[in-house]
Amino acid sequence: MLFLLAFTSTYARSNHSECNDINDCRRLFDIVWGCLVTIFLCIWVSVHPNIPPPCPEPPDGTGLRFLKWWLVDGNRPFLQRLKLMTVALIAPEFILGFAARQLQMARFLSQAQGYGLSLTHGFFIVMGGFVDGDGHPVVTQRQLRRNGVTEEIRAVHKSDIEDKSKGDLLSKGIALCQGLWFMAQCIARRAQHLPLTELEVATLAFTTISAITWILWLQKPLDVRGPLKLLVKTKSRSHHVGNPYPAGLTRIERFGFLFSNSYNRHEYDPFANTSVPAFWGLAESDFDKLPRWSSFSTIFAQFACAILIGGIHLTAWGAFFPSIVEMWLWRSSALMLTVLPIVFIVLSIPGGRWATHLRLVIIGIYSIARGIVLVLSLATLRLLPPAAFTDINWSIYVPHF
Repeated sequence: MLFLLAFTSTYARSNHSECNDINDCRRLFDIVWGCLVTIFLCIWVSVHPNIPPPCPEPPDGTGLRFLKWWLVDGNRPFLQRLKLMTVALIAPEFILGFAARQLQMARFLSQAQGYGLSLTHGFFIVMGGFVDGDGHPVVTQRQLRRNGVTEEIRAVHKSDIEDKSKGDLLSKGIALCQGLWFMAQCIARRAQHLPLTELEVATLAFTTISAITWILWLQKPLDVRGPLKLLVKTKSRSHHVGNPYPAGLTRIERFGFLFSNSYNRHEYDPFANTSVPAFWGLAESDFDKLPRWSSFSTIFAQFACAILIGGIHLTAWGAFFPSIVEMWLWRSSALMLTVLPIVFIVLSIPGGRWATHLRLVIIGIYSIARGIVLVLSLATLRLLPPAAFTDINWSIYVPHF
């Protein structure tokens, strides 16, 4: 597909007299490739998965069972990361809200009286990084209050946790430079009155949200494959083990957890599991000293992110579109992305079944609007204005005599 775009763009360039010097031109392939690379790098670096479930041992033989293990069971860390990256590509506001939720709970564990942990320790607890002597994640208040649990966690040095992180300065630096370079190009094109393609506007939204998400997860260890095991056991004799997650939960309920970035303590039993869910951020109802406004702050961050995404897409209000229909589809969708989160917050104040149904309708309309701008970002590449292929004149920013 990329080679086809490159061939098409080479042919299209010959028909535009505004860009007849190769040094002052860019091809359609350059536009698409730059956007795709920027989106991939930003999402890859910004996403910080929780501890994945342990991988089972490979089966004997080389048949279909071994092939299944090699493709699925043996690649659980990669599949969990791919799941988060997919959500970040479709709905980056969900990932940002998830990151804000985990940061809030990690800060609570590091600042609340009785824990005395660092922020890195707090993140490691939130992501299921500590398991007890039986191999169950230590993620509840009751577990942390068991004799010797907090002391053992505190005894683990911060550097030992950071050593398990796979995030290196080189990969993060490359992604950061690519994102900053893309933003600089967008600003320079606007300053020189050169148009941005709709794909570049969408990429700018992804880059901005990914940068904020990366900042929220800055202290969270990256790509940790296995937890640290404590010696103490945290299960009480009177505890009745429930079903492993997500047994008993519908897809709507699981989507609700993702949307609100919150779990209830009765919906996940660590003693029935060996890892935390992919979008786990501790159960808010399980910690009695957690401020009441905590859940509202993370939801507010998520909706502020959604408004920011819509606002960035609104900057292409006067952009060139191949048809009038596509122009108004883009404008109306960008307007919906900006306004609907505000309406949703207002409707969350009153109760009642009518408000719940209306919020579901808003979520549906918002999802359709997101899909429209994503499709139009690619569809409008078939016919771009000649000025879109004109490259930036960087020489005007270099002092000369």
